[in-house]
Amino acid sequence: MHPAYDYRLEFLCRLRYPTRRQQGKCMEASYTSPSAIVAALPYAVAVFSANGRLQQANEAFFDLMAQLDPTGGPAACDSLEHLGRCLGVGFDDTPTSFSHRVAGQRTTVQVTLTPMADGCRTFSAVDVSQQSLAERKAERSQKVALIALADLAENRDTDTGEHILRVARLTHEVTRRLLEQGHYLAEITDDFRRNVGLASILHDIGKVGTPDSILLKAGPLTPPERAEMELHAARGAAILRKASAMLAGSHQFRLAAEIAEHHHERWDGAGYPHRLKGQDIPLSARIVAAADVYDALASDRPYKTAWPQERVLDFFADQSGSHFDPLIAQALVDVVMARAHAHTIPWTEGMSVGNDSVDHDHRILLALVNQVSSPGTREDPIAIEFVLDELLGYTASHFSREEALMERIDYPELEEHRAIHQAMLNEVRQLQRRMVSFTPTLGDDLTRFLGDWLTRHILIEDQRYSPYLWDCGDASAERGDT
Repeated sequence: MHPAYDYRLEFLCRLRYPTRRQQGKCMEASYTSPSAIVAALPYAVAVFSANGRLQQANEAFFDLMAQLDPTGGPAACDSLEHLGRCLGVGFDDTPTSFSHRVAGQRTTVQVTLTPMADGCRTFSAVDVSQQSLAERKAERSQKVALIALADLAENRDTDTGEHILRVARLTHEVTRRLLEQGHYLAEITDDFRRNVGLASILHDIGKVGTPDSILLKAGPLTPPERAEMELHAARGAAILRKASAMLAGSHQFRLAAEIAEHHHERWDGAGYPHRLKGQDIPLSARIVAAADVYDALASDRPYKTAWPQERVLDFFADQSGSHFDPLIAQALVDVVMARAHAHTIPWTEGMSVGNDSVDHDHRILLALVNQVSSPGTREDPIAIEFVLDELLGYTASHFSREEALMERIDYPELEEHRAIHQAMLNEVRQLQRRMVSFTPTLGDDLTRFLGDWLTRHILIEDQRYSPYLWDCGDASAERGDT
């Protein structure tokens, strides 16, 4: 029997709480009283006095308290203040409703606290675990579909699908940082925070209507070509508004349309398509504008090499207040600096396999794994899921490039290595499935698992083909130099 049950019967009797027990220690004769109604409800219900003391409760409430505070005694149940601490909230006199995942459990409850005329308050908690699980799986399916749709536009632009995932994660983290700093509190609602990163994935979907002759042109665009290119913002918004209407006003697609149309606007009004200025530009688009430009500058592209981080941050300092919202520019710099200090697993020269391309991939994978343990991310399921999506996408691309290299150097254990790659991809997919039942400890578990996974891959499996690179003359001139 759970230790919390030891004190429950005592407390029930002290309150003369109505329940039928085979031992018959605590019974009420009438089952028509309000107390009897409370007792008969199948979900957790409790009534607290005006001073926050427990007056009535049913058995389901005590079951819930046993999960929230397994080591508590009778005092664990008898005050609203203690209940609030267990739930991590502070209760005031206004109606309250929120979801809470019970630590260490797969249980999610919808909590409601309602004031009554006499100053008392009623508490209820309904188990919505199955509903939450179904919603979470539906969200995941929709996200995969959005990424696939966005890839159609991105890949036409000779870009990689990882760009949209990097922008999505940075968008979410900048939004979180703004909220932590107390900026734009009225606009960053729970719905906005949950959806803006995902909505950003479709920011360039309008490029599907841009001719290849313009989209893939190597040199500068003529004024008519530039005008045609700029139409992708309005085209993307039209596509996404139609989708929003078909999905009965989907919040994700409404935000996505807003972002697609306005992410090329500038804080000083010199952007396009509407030359909006300052806070007339939707907040979602202002955040994505900064995230999109940062990733474009900080990443390798077919037509350019990545800028050093210092140069990128200098650019944002220079463009703050002209191209970018100053608050957003600063929040982005803060996020980037926090990422830079997340060095749980540092790169060492012993990790180099002797090929610049492979070593570069490994550095990126290592940085992604380190992001899971960065401040603020470990307990943020949205941020962790973005990291896992990015990790899975980049890992698949890396494995493909690595296998092509091993084939080129006639590595005799290619098939065995290919099987190792497939097993590792399956392990990361299993981690993604665990996100459906996220708990606060999952971030720590992921950090340990991914760290072990990646270091084993780099330090053991990949070192086996390193000698063949040198034998075939396919190694870098300086081992480990990227």
